Amino acid sequence: MSGPGNGPAEAQVPVTSAPDAPVSRRRHALRRTRGPSVTTLVLDVGGVVIPTLFETVTTRGLPSGPFSTSAAPDPEYPLVENGRLAERDYWDRLAERRPDLDIGALWRSCSVVRAEMTSLVERIDGRVRLAAFTNDMAHWFGADWEAKFPIMRWFDTIVEAAALGVFKPEPEAFRMAADALGEDPRRCLFVDDLAANLGGAAAVGMRTELFDVRDPAGSMDRIAAALALPPLQRPRRVFALSQEQG
Repeated sequence: MSGPGNGPAEAQVPVTSAPDAPVSRRRHALRRTRGPSVTTLVLDVGGVVIPTLFETVTTRGLPSGPFSTSAAPDPEYPLVENGRLAERDYWDRLAERRPDLDIGALWRSCSVVRAEMTSLVERIDGRVRLAAFTNDMAHWFGADWEAKFPIMRWFDTIVEAAALGVFKPEPEAFRMAADALGEDPRRCLFVDDLAANLGGAAAVGMRTELFDVRDPAGSMDRIAAALALPPLQRPRRVFALSQEQG
């Protein structure tokens, strides 16, 4: 999710009373790792970890964003995708046109996490460090936003650009995020649903992957392939065979 906003005073790190067993295993595994080419997966949150409003809200009059067609185009969303219009400004413009829509309330009602993302996080299981880099989730969901999404406790670090004072897609935002993570940008794989943000990450040496919200499962497969994760284990089919006794 992009756009300037009033975030917390410093980069956010999930707070738990004590690391649970899965988190502890992940950290121990990282210590044992001799350094794969990508050591940190950095995920955008709005649009990647959680679905977009375009996917979860059916309110009449809501634009179609990336799901627009030639028959029903959304003239402004391409400006968001190429970085010419901040995502938050996009929603502000809509609110001006449609004062009956409470955009903030619509976002706050979006409390689900992509099932495919949960599966991906489970597959990572200590193979790489997991970080989130968002512009301004606090603006939409409040300062305690990560508590609304239990999956965030699996993240080693959460960084908000609002706390850094520089926002995606500016390359400086990614330099500062890498510093906050204590990581070489070249060892980061950054995933975002906006192509413009990928440009800022690539400018500082991060590897990038575009998350296509129209194909979440395919996007997860591409991320898994980039991280060389083991194949997804699917449940085996069990067939009951009967045979007449002669």
